[in-house]
Formats: sequence, C-alpha cells, structure tokens
Amino acid sequence: MEDISYKVPVGASTAELVIKKSRFVAAVGRAATRRDAEDFIESVRDLHPAASHNCYAFVACAPGGTDIGFGDDGEVSGTAGRPMLTLLEHSGIGEVAAVVSRYFGGIKLGPGGLLRAYTDCLRTALGELEIKEHVPVRNGYLVFSYAHENSIRVLFEKSGVTITSVERAEDVRFGFAAPFNIAENLEERIASLTRGKSKFVWT
Repeated sequence: MEDISYKVPVGASTAELVIKKSRFVAAVGRAATRRDAEDFIESVRDLHPAASHNCYAFVACAPGGTDIGFGDDGEVSGTAGRPMLTLLEHSGIGEVAAVVSRYFGGIKLGPGGLLRAYTDCLRTALGELEIKEHVPVRNGYLVFSYAHENSIRVLFEKSGVTITSVERAEDVRFGFAAPFNIAENLEERIASLTRGKSKFVWT
C-alpha cells in the first residue's frame, strides 16, 4: 500500500543571522491547521514587537497540500514570504509554520540580498528542527460480541490501529483510530472476522 506518512515538527527551533548590521531571527514550529499557523505567527510577533518586519510562511497540511500561505510584512515583494514558503514546500515537512523577524541595521541589502538572508536564516532553523514521521488516521467505532474481542484486538495490533475507547454493555464497543493507508480494507476484514455480526462506523 502507498505510504502516506510525512514528516512534521516536534517542538520548535530558532536561528539567528546578522548580515550588514541587519539581524534576522527565524522561528519554526508545528501548525496542523491554518488557525495553528496564525497563532504561531502572532506569538512570534509578540516576541519581536520592535522588529522592522515579521515575515512568515506556512504549510498547514501534508506536503503538497493547498492550505498554505505567506506574508512579506512590508518587505519588498518576492524577497521574503514567497521564497520562505518555497523553502518549506521543498523541505518535505508538513504542518509547519515559520517566521523570520528582521531588525533593520541601516544598510539596504537589495532584493537579492534580502531573499538570501531570509531563506538562509530559515534554512538554518529548519536544520535545527527535530522532526518525526506522522501517519494520518481515520476515526471510527466498532460494536461486536464479547466472543470476538480477542481476535479483534489482535487484528488491530497487527494493523497499527489504536483503540481510543472501550465501552462494555450487552456488546463491546471500541473507538479506534486507523492509519489511512489501511482504512480502506479494514471494514471488510472486520466483517470477515466477525462473519458480518458487527457494526462498523466511520466518524
């Protein structure tokens, strides 16, 4: 089956560069949603209220997704946010947000110099970022008789399915989180195992 896992940040990282008296400070962290990205950007702005510019970019989705964005915060168009986003997209990391804060040192760097400064600072921070593999999951629940509990637990364990809740009454109900790459066939395998005597629902 296709491997749909991807890399995501663990925690955050920072980096700092000084170029012709301008100080550039990069911060990178996880942003699973656009709201997460906005919150991260705002938190970095709060840390650097005196910065001349707080330029940002984010990929708030899996790599290659469309929930992306960037901003130049007054810098020359095309020299900060857009190249930062391109760097994030080429990194292969998903659910990530980045801000590079610039403290102007009095010497203009020119468009090419700005682009290199913002991307070099961000690249350094990405190099310090701890990452992990993330496997998207699909949630659901399963209701079945007590006689099938052990065999279902074994199937879930072998398939990488996590049991998220257990309720016991006349029957057993498992809440679960299944990796997307096995979710398509899971319902069929459960039906075969229980001979159709179970209730399987995606939530």
